[in-house]
Amino acid sequence: MTTSHSRMACSVQLPILDLIQQLAINQQSVQTNEQLASFLRRNIFTKLGPFSIEIYLNSLNCDDFRAFPAKEQPEGTQTQSPVPELIPAHNGLIQRLQNEKKPLLLQHHEEVSSLFKTLPHTAHLLIPIFADTHLSAIIYIGSNDILAFTPEYCKAIETLATVIGSRFKSMGTILELQKSIAEVEYSKRLRTALHEINEEAQKAVDINSFYVKLHQLVGNIIHAPNFFIALVINKSDGRYIQFPYFADDVDPQYQGLEFKFEDAPLSLTSYLLQSQKTLLLTPDNFEDVCQKNRIIPRGSHPTSWLGAPFYIDHISGTVAVQSYDDTIYTEKDKELMAFVARQVGAALSRKISLDALKQAKESAENAEKNKSNFLANMSHEIRTPMNGIIGLTDLVLQSEVTSKQRSYLEMVLSSANRLLKLINDILDFSKIEAGKLELETAPFSLRNILAEALEILAISAAKKNIALKISCNEQIPDALIGDSYKLSQVIINLVSNGIKFTQKGEVAISVMQNSAAVADFIDLGFLVKDTGIGIPESEISNVFKAFSQLDTTCNSRHRGTGLGLVIAAELVEIMGGKIVVKSEEGIGTSFQFTLRFPLQSATDTLVTPDKSLTTVQHPTGILSTRLNILLVEDEYINRTLAVTILEKEGWLVTTAGDGTEAIRKNAEEEFDLILMDIQMPQLNGYETTRKIRQSETKHGRHVPIVAMTAYAVKGDKEKCLAAGMDGYVSKPIHPEKLYFEIEKVLVQQHALSLLPLNHSQHTLA
Repeated sequence: MTTSHSRMACSVQLPILDLIQQLAINQQSVQTNEQLASFLRRNIFTKLGPFSIEIYLNSLNCDDFRAFPAKEQPEGTQTQSPVPELIPAHNGLIQRLQNEKKPLLLQHHEEVSSLFKTLPHTAHLLIPIFADTHLSAIIYIGSNDILAFTPEYCKAIETLATVIGSRFKSMGTILELQKSIAEVEYSKRLRTALHEINEEAQKAVDINSFYVKLHQLVGNIIHAPNFFIALVINKSDGRYIQFPYFADDVDPQYQGLEFKFEDAPLSLTSYLLQSQKTLLLTPDNFEDVCQKNRIIPRGSHPTSWLGAPFYIDHISGTVAVQSYDDTIYTEKDKELMAFVARQVGAALSRKISLDALKQAKESAENAEKNKSNFLANMSHEIRTPMNGIIGLTDLVLQSEVTSKQRSYLEMVLSSANRLLKLINDILDFSKIEAGKLELETAPFSLRNILAEALEILAISAAKKNIALKISCNEQIPDALIGDSYKLSQVIINLVSNGIKFTQKGEVAISVMQNSAAVADFIDLGFLVKDTGIGIPESEISNVFKAFSQLDTTCNSRHRGTGLGLVIAAELVEIMGGKIVVKSEEGIGTSFQFTLRFPLQSATDTLVTPDKSLTTVQHPTGILSTRLNILLVEDEYINRTLAVTILEKEGWLVTTAGDGTEAIRKNAEEEFDLILMDIQMPQLNGYETTRKIRQSETKHGRHVPIVAMTAYAVKGDKEKCLAAGMDGYVSKPIHPEKLYFEIEKVLVQQHALSLLPLNHSQHTLA
């Protein structure tokens, strides 16, 4: 700065102690070298005398001593200050100050005065300021009166310079400490942000929310009001750059846009993706980098630009920040952006993998659903004609026919039952394969299960003159709890297999108690042994593989699906056991498994097993009354068969071909029972039942409804009951099963109502 002055004949007296005290008092408000220089100009230099005075600081970028910040001019002074613009580091004065470490008083006639030749002063005083041994600053004082710089004045100025040097040193220490603290805080923020970025990337489900959160976390570390993410999208006509997230104060219109990936000219983003290297642009290199690489930036020109690419599992893209103000990104920022880019790539890779898994899961579920629907429809479509074939053939066999006709009809019935067994095997295997088979737990009689299995298979064994034997010690408990149907199916499948491959001898079933029964359960071992052809050792490993048989040639006498043993093994495993097979070719085969069953308590009610299909049960009790039945069936053959079976018992049958007709006839006449088909045109059995139940709320009467349907897969019975039906029988219809279900439903209905079935004409036996 410059102070107006006149020639002085006497020396200037300095209030040195006051100046030092003023420096000490104001040290809290002065934190940087630049602030200290500004403070000295305003508050100290004006008191050093009527001279031209400036302080020169050592530059950070070079060794020259410069007045920084720009020299401040008091009001009313000339714009041009009569002080040097700078003091070059290579000037000999610098070395003298460094060596002598005391003020230098210079005049124009001296050789070094060339530095000051443009100045109007005849005397120049240079005072060095040291921070330790380092020359950190120089005070210049210019005057036209050489006599003003007395030894006392120079000594006082030197003392002041020493104090200023100490202040520079303490500020340097404080700045280093502040820098260290800032580094620690930055490092802490950086670790926290990087951890959060990694966490967000790991758990990212909604990728758009992840982009927003990522922008927030990056902004906690570096200047990032303008942040974007770009992805490379492959299309049929080439590659495109897409911006799924583009937060920018100047160019917000880029959000969601996409551009063709052109090889030339390149945008900043396309160059970054092409080079696959982190790119830092500052005002110093911006133009050079763009010209060298033929880059034409899109949109507004930023002050500084920083981007990092990622390429993970064929996913490529970039993250970038750009500054339109004075913020210049650094090498340290490059490391952060490289990490952020990797995390974005990893998150996108996981998201795409999860989406692919989700899509595969949905496809599998849809395929499973379609498979289940297909099985249900196939079950219905096949069982419907099978019902007619088996039922009508059985009715004809009960009439008078010739021996040859009987032989033919028995072969028809045998073939039909064989086909039905094949259908059941395929449906069971499909349910097991899909994991749809579930265990049902209920009380049952072990010996009834064994007896029924023998009763069902006795005819097949008798035809081959094979003995069927059973061994079950009387000490083994009979009242068990479990899935009796699946246990029966396992035994029947194993015994059927034994009969199929045995030409002479026997098939034996043995039940053994593996250990003493404890308070609530028992372990039972089952052994099915035959004297058949046996299994070659090389084929034993294939016994439980689907669609695998010992002999599958077209001329084989042992045809079938090859699923019987597979289903048996799977059912045993579902019930908690495992089948072991032992065999010797030409001697026979044995299958053994162990299962654990809970024992029945006094409160358990034994479920009565279905009556044997080989024993005709004549209706007694409630079935001896003349029932009035409404049969709802759209298939002519099945309707004819059902009418014949029902009328054979002396019951009155009214038919309806669809649900609408059934609702009308039920409203016109009171029936003791409705037999309801499920799949019908216009109105199916479920909806028909619901409408009948709704109409009953008006008069309080409840007519029993039994589903009689070809739908026989898991859940169909429960669906019928949920629709309001009281019973369920699946097709093909066996008269005995139908009679049993009708009797059960009517007894339950009577127990609830305690009223006769039909007030007008029927009484209960």
